[in-house]
Amino acid sequence: MRSGRSDLDKLFNPGSVTVIGASAKEGSIGFSLIQNLQASGYAGEIFPVNHKYDDILGIRCYRTLEELPHPADLTVVAVPAEAVNGVVETACLAGARMFIIISSGFDEVGRHDLTHELLAVLKKHGARALGPNVFGVFCAKSSMNATFGPPQIRKGNVGLISQSGALGVALMGKSVTDSIGLSAVVSVGNEADISEGEALEYLGNDEGTEVIFMYMEGCREGRLFLDVASRVSRKKPIIIIKSGSSSRGALAAASHTGSLAGSDRVFSAAIRQAGVIRANDLTDAFNWTRALANLPLPEKTGTVIVTNGGGVGVMASDSAERHDVILNDDLEMLERIFRPTMPKFGSSKNPIDVTGQARNEEYGLALRASLEEDTIPSVVGLYCTPATMDVTRFAETAIKSTGELTGKKPFVFSIIGGSGVAEAINMLNAHNIPCYATPDEAMSSMGVLYRRWRWLGKEPAEPEKFDIDLGRIREIIDAAHGRNQSQLLESDCAEILRIAGLDFPKTAVAHSLNEALESAEKIGYPVVMKILSEDIIHKTEYGCVRLDLEDADEVRVAYETIMAEARRHFPKARIEGVTVTEMVKDATEMILGFSVDPSFGPVIMFGMGGIYVEVLKDVSFRVAPISRQECESMVKEINSYPVLAGARGKAFRDIPKAVDAISRISFIAANVSDILELDINPLMVMAKGHGCKVVDSRMTIRKNNINTVPDRGVHP
Repeated sequence: MRSGRSDLDKLFNPGSVTVIGASAKEGSIGFSLIQNLQASGYAGEIFPVNHKYDDILGIRCYRTLEELPHPADLTVVAVPAEAVNGVVETACLAGARMFIIISSGFDEVGRHDLTHELLAVLKKHGARALGPNVFGVFCAKSSMNATFGPPQIRKGNVGLISQSGALGVALMGKSVTDSIGLSAVVSVGNEADISEGEALEYLGNDEGTEVIFMYMEGCREGRLFLDVASRVSRKKPIIIIKSGSSSRGALAAASHTGSLAGSDRVFSAAIRQAGVIRANDLTDAFNWTRALANLPLPEKTGTVIVTNGGGVGVMASDSAERHDVILNDDLEMLERIFRPTMPKFGSSKNPIDVTGQARNEEYGLALRASLEEDTIPSVVGLYCTPATMDVTRFAETAIKSTGELTGKKPFVFSIIGGSGVAEAINMLNAHNIPCYATPDEAMSSMGVLYRRWRWLGKEPAEPEKFDIDLGRIREIIDAAHGRNQSQLLESDCAEILRIAGLDFPKTAVAHSLNEALESAEKIGYPVVMKILSEDIIHKTEYGCVRLDLEDADEVRVAYETIMAEARRHFPKARIEGVTVTEMVKDATEMILGFSVDPSFGPVIMFGMGGIYVEVLKDVSFRVAPISRQECESMVKEINSYPVLAGARGKAFRDIPKAVDAISRISFIAANVSDILELDINPLMVMAKGHGCKVVDSRMTIRKNNINTVPDRGVHP
């Protein structure tokens, strides 16, 4: 990913455009490209190139590139895939340096050879290319529609980036019907050269773009994309809708962390860290984009609902709770502001119900009062259309009532009814009053404004740095490499975690029954015994763990049973002996670990642990390294957080120590590249002030025959 504003200027703001493969045949891509450039009011030079024509739509058509008066700033290529690379080479020799490759038939159909050849041509000439397999670029600032999408595009402040050509064209069309104005549209297609991250960087710096809407299907360079998204989202909101939510395995899936960290869960966690808002469907994506593009963010909580129907007001109240919108409960203020606007039997409690008998003018008074009152930070207007009412007249009243107050504070609307409602909704949207078909859509859009307000209110924090002996950790891993191990022995894993600063119960390694008995006596009963073998990963499932052993007889039986079960299930396993460990009681079992995602790198997981971790799946993820603030949020977002926080009279758990453990594992994940997976399960979180202890852990390392990659040490 090559990043930078000036690098892509000629893609969005060219002084001249060449279209190779232009056509006079209506309905063809080559014809649509010329037609759209003309219709958009593009003031630069347009050079159609096709040996078949003298002119296209009244513009001189050049038979060869050599006939052009000068190289164009932007060259659009719409020829068969097999001809593309030769055309690009010829254009580069003539001085072209920025390309849009419309043509399909490259990686998406398995022709990777064509892509490699294209990249070689671009590199040789220092040129850049968007695509292949794209529909083009639109830029409002330069009035350039170099796409084969809709000829008419509403100009505005929303930048659209799409990895899908067909869907991108459809989204452009939907933006017109939904009255959403676009500042720029860019189709990135196969991303052979210019990536979605570079397009995001450019729009992040574009003064005409205030909101960025992205459709994504994948993210090959996850770390670099997060780096860009983290910077851009501090300046303007980014909304992403991503397809492909099915889970694929992580780089290795032998651990709980690896098997739970499907790519979509990792993607969601990663972009949330970067402040990006993910929508689950197109309805939410467009609704939220409309709100963010037209409204200021709130300055405090306390939303007021104004409605003419009690039932719809109750629905909106329920929706407010789902979308984290806190309603105003200042009854004295509400009575003072709204009582004069309603009949005596109306309700000034929030939701403000002016009743179905209120005329348009009375409803308009209530709306205006809510917008004029400085102590009300945000407003949701709901209108149920009476059967005898012309709803478009109501829309006119709402527009007139809000007038110059539109845009002063967050204000969303919903109109519910039959005939004419769609027209009324469009009228309000055309006047920059976001209006929706249901109360839940309106409240969801208000919720996204508050979500962004809260996120911007959090100060960015750097990951913690620890004085951990990374050199000693690498020595342990190098020794394991020397033994050709990919799974560390539990004792080695424990030593690494001790170096990292995590605590353990008293533990000893026993290579015989007598050593096990001696260790148990020394540690003190009760104890836990587990098989010690790099070949046996999930020990509990195979009878290789025994808990709460109270005396020597129980230790003797447990030792013999563990050995027998290990040999029965894993006859070829290398067995080193057993571990004898202090039994930790009165603690909550959690899981902590990380695995390496192919795109985003090391991903931290924390959640409810124990033997049912993969059944409950009550876990949270972050891309390492993370700040202590993010560690705290990981703990608080799991469903079982109340268990740690002393639910139902139970003792508070030592949450600060759990946060510290997460932070230390994040540091290790980011700085020791040879560790591919780590599971601490369970991490016993004890009562407040008593810390956390690692009871069981396992670690997968990079195989010795694979070159070690540089230490991670990067921040998304």
